[in-house]
Formats: sequence, C-alpha cells, structure tokens
Amino acid sequence: MTSLKALTFFPSQPEVQYKMEDYIEYKPLRSSINKNIALYYQFKTQKESINSFSLIPDGSIDLLFCCDPKKPSIFLWTSPLQRSEQLDFQEECEYFGVRLFPEQGIIKLKYSMRELLGKKIPLVDIMPVDPIILEKILFKKSFDERIELFGKFVNSLISDMSCQSIVEYAIKKIYKNKGNININQLSMDTGYSDRYLRKKFEESIGFSPKQFSEMVRFQNSLAMIFKERSYNSLDIAYENGYHDQAHFIKGFKKFVDLTPTQFIENLSHGW
Repeated sequence: MTSLKALTFFPSQPEVQYKMEDYIEYKPLRSSINKNIALYYQFKTQKESINSFSLIPDGSIDLLFCCDPKKPSIFLWTSPLQRSEQLDFQEECEYFGVRLFPEQGIIKLKYSMRELLGKKIPLVDIMPVDPIILEKILFKKSFDERIELFGKFVNSLISDMSCQSIVEYAIKKIYKNKGNININQLSMDTGYSDRYLRKKFEESIGFSPKQFSEMVRFQNSLAMIFKERSYNSLDIAYENGYHDQAHFIKGFKKFVDLTPTQFIENLSHGW
C-alpha cells in the first residue's frame, strides 16, 4: 500500500453547536498527537435546552466530561447510523468534549465498535483510564487548561497502531474520493478481500465501508450547506457524486430523516 496525504474531512454535529448554551470550540492543528483529534468543544446545559438536540451520523467517537464538582462524569458517545435524540444529559452542567476522527488509533476499546454504535457509555466501562489525569480535567475551570490536560491523557494512550493501518488507509481513500468509492476498489487498493475489509471496518469504526462512504458524502454535503447558507441543491449533488437533486435529498434523509431544508429550519433559531 502506498501512503496517502492527510485529507480534509470534518465530522460535524451542528445541533450541539447551534442549540447548546455558551458553545465554544477549537480545531487543533494536525500533529503526531492531534492528527487523531478533530475538535475540542465546550457547552452548558440548561433546564429548557437539555433535551433539545440530536446526534447525526459522523462516524466519530466523542469523549464528554461533565465538569460538575458535585456529580462529575466521563462518558463516550458514538456515532449513530441515523439521527437520534440525546435525552440524558445532566442539567446545568458545563461539558467539555473531544471529537476524534473516525480513523483514530489512540483509544483501544474492549469491544467491537459495531456493538457500541449510537450509545452513550461511561468511559471506565469500555477502556482502562488514568483516573488522576481525567480527574484534573473535570475540575479545571479553563477550556484551554482542559485541552492541555487532555493532551497529556492522549500521550498515555499512544500505543502500537499497526492494526489500524489498513482501516486508516482505506478511510483516507474514501476521503480522497469524497465517499464515491466502492468496496471492490478498496479491496484492489489494499490487497485485502471485501469480507476482511468489512470485518476490520466494523471492528474499528462500527460501520461497513459502504455505510461509511455514504456518511462521508452526507457530511461533505452538510459542510457545503453551512458554508454557503443559500445553498444550491444541484451544486451539492454534483460536487458529492449524487446522480441528481432527488438522489441527494434521498441520501440526506437516510441519515437525518429530514430533507436539507427541514434540517436547516430545525436549527434556524440558533443562527
């Protein structure tokens, strides 16, 4: 396999960004550690907004710290296959979050990701953690300090990533082709069978190569919508390899159960 240059893909959760209180974020520059991290973010929950947002498919893993001195907690949430409501966040809590790219190799879980899709799980239930570093993150008051401490936590997790190399390479091929690649092409490029690739994808990110490719097209389309605001469905369909406008809308609804227009209207009060 030949190496592939890091490619642009950003897993987005717009309902978190636009509907939660005091939302801030930081996209780190890529480095040997931060190449795995898409985003650091922080927000607060209020009584009236705690149940008002949903997660959409992005293929990523998020770590979320509830930084409440009385009831601190750390959990992992995983990408759903379809838009799903998040109803069990703690009221009036400041949350610090870290979103990891789908191809991340720093967190080693006890279970196949296929078993964890669309779930919110206490971190200690699925992986060994350093309680001292994580406790420091929970009780820091500054967003920047939490980011710095999480970097130390990541350093303690870095290990042999060779088992991730096949999936990481294939994911970057999917990015390069904007999701417009089939598993036969991936099989030829990697030298592994379709069945083996599917198995490794489902273990590592929870999705088959086909499902993940469709998700990349969806997320890329979403990025264009937010960039343009007054977007043109035909342009988005063309840029992301959909046959026509109807095919684009059908692909969009598959993941959020809403048309692009309906989805934007659902967020409009936060703009």
